[in-house]
Amino acid sequence: MSFDLLDHISLDKQPNFPPRTLPVGFMLRLAKALHTNGMTAYELEATMKQVGQTLGFGVQCLAQPTNLIMSFSHPEEPEPKTYVFRVEQGEVNLERQIQVNNVVRGVMSGSLSVADGAGELKAINNAPVRFGVKGQMAGFGLLSAGIAHLLGGAVPEIGVALIIGMLTGLIAVKFLKTDSLRYLFPTLSAMISALLANFVASLGWLSSPYIATVAGVIVLVPGLPLTTAVAELARQNMVSGTARLVYSGTIFLQIGFGVAIGNAVGMGLFPAQDVTLHWYLPDWTLWPAIMIAGVGLCFLFQSRPRDLHWVILGGLIAFATTWYGAQMFGQVMGAFIGAFTTGVVANLFERLSGITRGVMLMPGIILLVPGSVGFQSLSLLVEKNVLEGIDTAFSMSFVAIALVTGLLFSSLVLPPKEV
Repeated sequence: MSFDLLDHISLDKQPNFPPRTLPVGFMLRLAKALHTNGMTAYELEATMKQVGQTLGFGVQCLAQPTNLIMSFSHPEEPEPKTYVFRVEQGEVNLERQIQVNNVVRGVMSGSLSVADGAGELKAINNAPVRFGVKGQMAGFGLLSAGIAHLLGGAVPEIGVALIIGMLTGLIAVKFLKTDSLRYLFPTLSAMISALLANFVASLGWLSSPYIATVAGVIVLVPGLPLTTAVAELARQNMVSGTARLVYSGTIFLQIGFGVAIGNAVGMGLFPAQDVTLHWYLPDWTLWPAIMIAGVGLCFLFQSRPRDLHWVILGGLIAFATTWYGAQMFGQVMGAFIGAFTTGVVANLFERLSGITRGVMLMPGIILLVPGSVGFQSLSLLVEKNVLEGIDTAFSMSFVAIALVTGLLFSSLVLPPKEV
């Protein structure tokens, strides 16, 4: 996952690209805005086709994680024109998703001209993100603390996960100044997390350094890209789905390698001590933990403050339906039920409020994705527990498929609102 908050190279600076005030120039910049703010490939391609039809163009769009290929045809033009440009892998920004969707609706309804829409896109792109360094640190820390409790951690594990999460967030938004550091970020963060967890365990304060480590780097675990990859493959979007799948596997390996190094060094420098005091929170505190994690996701996904209650509600619905489904039918069916229910509720929310369904869907799905399961399987493989590691990896795959199938069924029962 990339946490680079800086603006990327503007298409205005690229030679031979049409101005943003022309229809083709507007659509190029619209596609880039949709991509960089976290829209999936199949949604982006469908949206651009609809926008092109509204403006009188035939549009063919091929969206991939790191580049866009767009071809435009027009009755008055003898040949189609094709543009290829590189983009950064999209990150979820819920506020900008809402703003860009409003531009799309305005242009398609005729209430906004192409020139005005282009101006709106430029203003959205140039505006600072809502939550800067402190907000991102808080988001990392709160999500890590909430996940530590969900994984069964006691109060010390929750506290250490909070510190590790905030430290990871600080590194992500403050110190990744070079490409080398950005590419090594998952490995370095995992190493630091494992070292810190082992150090605290050497003081006799942690009964499970593993939980503190996993929860501390949970934001980096590519559960959401993995689920998106399976969804894109299920919708026959082979290129983008395969690329995301390989990317997810690479990040898993980087994190696993970092944790392996951190544990090896940490256990050598800081031998673990026996813990005599186990301070566990009561079961009912799982629900406040979900709410705390929801607040963290509000920061991480750059959501509008007035949408905070919807973000938290999405997480609660996802967790509750998955938990009760798993109790009754097992883990895989629980994931399917949770994804189906969350998808239906998110689609209904979009239809009733006019706000993008991602406000409820993204926070809900992030609490369902099998990222921690994948991390566990990788850890078992590193420890040469091959059979159990492979079995856990298969469980992760089935959970990911169950999530995607649940979302597809939810769109069949109650389709998302069209642009």
